[in-house]
Amino acid sequence: MFTIGQIAKKVGLNIGAIRFYERKGLLEPAVRNEQNNRLYSEEDIGWLEFLKCLRETGMSIEEIKRYYDMVKTGTSTLPERTRMIEEQKQVLLDDIEKKKAQLAHLEHKLERYYRGENY
Repeated sequence: MFTIGQIAKKVGLNIGAIRFYERKGLLEPAVRNEQNNRLYSEEDIGWLEFLKCLRETGMSIEEIKRYYDMVKTGTSTLPERTRMIEEQKQVLLDDIEKKKAQLAHLEHKLERYYRGENY
């Protein structure tokens, strides 16, 4: 079992974010030890890493909550969860293509500057 500080470091989230996810119902309330400190499992860490990934790809808190509720419902929701992850994957791929185009634009501008052009 891990304390909230330990998992915050391990996952790369701040403690406030972890508490926020608990309040929003995106993370099961932690068990508490005799000193009333939150304790988390390896499974909690895995979920938080995935939750962080989903947030970094732009998925909203509301969509993650919907996804998480389906996970708790069980395997009957696999088709819908699969669809959600496929859609988020496409969002990420689209973003990568936009970033590639932006990078190419910057590289083109640098080439012009290296040739001594002023604009």
